[in-house]
Amino acid sequence: MSFHCKPLFISGITLFFIAILIALLTPWDAILSHFFILSPTDGLTSITKNISKLGSFAIITPMTLALGGWLWLKRRFYEALWAVATMGSCRIVFTILKIIVGRERPVFNDSLTHAISYSFPSGHSVNSIAFLLVCYFIFSQRKSILFIAIITTLLIGWTRLALGAHWCSDVLAGWGCGLMWISITYQAKISIPLQTYVNKYLPHR
Repeated sequence: MSFHCKPLFISGITLFFIAILIALLTPWDAILSHFFILSPTDGLTSITKNISKLGSFAIITPMTLALGGWLWLKRRFYEALWAVATMGSCRIVFTILKIIVGRERPVFNDSLTHAISYSFPSGHSVNSIAFLLVCYFIFSQRKSILFIAIITTLLIGWTRLALGAHWCSDVLAGWGCGLMWISITYQAKISIPLQTYVNKYLPHR
């Protein structure tokens, strides 16, 4: 059985290990984090906060449910279940990882946000890249969606640094985790014959 998303998985694990190296062995976390952070008086503060919200659990969850509901109405039952299960399990797995790692958030004098959860990996980064890649696979792997996914994910990651919410390695690890998780769940979707059982009880369109 071939691994259909091998490049995606390799990219993810590479980003994750680069993040670990930056966090443990170099001063780049502090250097980059100070470089990206915005001043409270910067004119971009408001728009940065709004972009950042796009990767939050409060936004991604209803968007996931809306996507799942739309797919269900289109009688694409298996894809609806996959999308919701992928995003739900993503949330659970990487919340547990945050707790296990237990890394504290960076503290800056000019920090523009005050999150209370642990820092590694960045939840916003995981959420955004995972959801956008789910959309990419759902909608026939269109290049336009991939382009939007890349730009949006980069912007959301940047906002987490600009607001002082994360170290640079947190964001890189979040992207890596998202890439790995989607590559694994998509492989499971096409490899495990669950669709036969789903269609037995919920006929395909």
